[in-house]
Amino acid sequence: MRKTLIAIGILLVIGFAFYLTFTDHGNETKASPPAHRNQIVERVPVEVLLLQRGSLDQRLQLTGTVVPEAQVDVFSKVSGILEAIEVEQGDEVKADQVIAVVEREEREAKLQESRAALDVLKARWTQMETGARPEEIAQAEELVRQTEARWMNSLDNYKRLKTLKERDFISQQRLDEAMLQVTVSEAEHNSAKEKLALLRKGARQEDRDALLAQIRQSEAAVKLAEISLKNATIRAPIRGIISERFLDRGAFVSTAAPLIRIVAMDVVKVVVHVVEGEVAQIKPGSHGEILVDTYPDELFRGSVIRISPTVDPQTRTAVVEIQVGNHDHRLKPGMFARASLIVQHRDGVLLLSKDSLLRQSDSSKVFVHGNGKAMLKEVMIGLQGEQYVEVLKGLEEGEEVIIAGHYELTDGMPVDVIRSRENP
Repeated sequence: MRKTLIAIGILLVIGFAFYLTFTDHGNETKASPPAHRNQIVERVPVEVLLLQRGSLDQRLQLTGTVVPEAQVDVFSKVSGILEAIEVEQGDEVKADQVIAVVEREEREAKLQESRAALDVLKARWTQMETGARPEEIAQAEELVRQTEARWMNSLDNYKRLKTLKERDFISQQRLDEAMLQVTVSEAEHNSAKEKLALLRKGARQEDRDALLAQIRQSEAAVKLAEISLKNATIRAPIRGIISERFLDRGAFVSTAAPLIRIVAMDVVKVVVHVVEGEVAQIKPGSHGEILVDTYPDELFRGSVIRISPTVDPQTRTAVVEIQVGNHDHRLKPGMFARASLIVQHRDGVLLLSKDSLLRQSDSSKVFVHGNGKAMLKEVMIGLQGEQYVEVLKGLEEGEEVIIAGHYELTDGMPVDVIRSRENP
């Protein structure tokens, strides 16, 4: 009985093994059906762009600050009480317009005094130049005759008294008094002759030079007084807007503190900092477009007017100034600005969309559509713009360059053009 059970068990195991073998073979046969010889190859959908010629700009994208064309702090050249101030913050002023007056009364009096002193000296100069009048010379000649007569009389009197003294009729004192009279009358006569000679000859050169020096000194004093009075009226040095007013009427004006600040805003500048590696690309006159946050949908156009000749050793940047017209004063000094500066411009170049480029370490390649297939071509590119690059070599005008779907392609792969367009 026991042997029978063992034999049955063995038969069952062998039968189960055969069953498994038969089942695996059937499954394997069903999982590997034969391939069809006429299977259809799937085409990759792509978008192409017709290669055309056009204009291309290469730009630098920079950021900077709007500054006024000019900003002037106006100082007074004289000190004193501010008698009047004619402007308020925000007022527009013209060049040479009166904006303030510092006390004038004392300066006007000083000018009048200086002019009067000059008039006196000029009158003396005129007298010296014209010489003595005929009647003055006649008076001097008469004085010479009178003094000569007195001298001769005193001399005769002395001689007469000397004779009397020799006879002891008079004292020595009386004779000495007569001699003194002779000396005095002779001196008067000599003085009269000298005066007559001067009147006939005119003033000495030394006197003329001294008077001329006094006149020049007085003229300088008048000029200084005129300048001081002129400086008491303060005028705007430039045309612009009053951005700040620092003093009010009645305040004491010092020559060391400004009265007002004027900014010229009809033209503004956008000051940008350019890294040293890009400075050489910028030239005076280069055109640019300016965008500010206040007017996000509007472009302001300007051109480069100044490039710093030096580079900041700390930031390694150079300052570049872009001039922008601002007659409506919408661009305010201090605004943050973005500048798109055109550094190169070319016309008639083949325009290749940047979207089509497959960049590798040592080359640039694109897929071109032809006869329903994608053909891989190597290209040499030149000027680079924001959306397009210049094709120097590798492509021809009119070719269809694949700009979408090309990352899934290989050379020679069939493609299906679902959209075709031209350069805008």
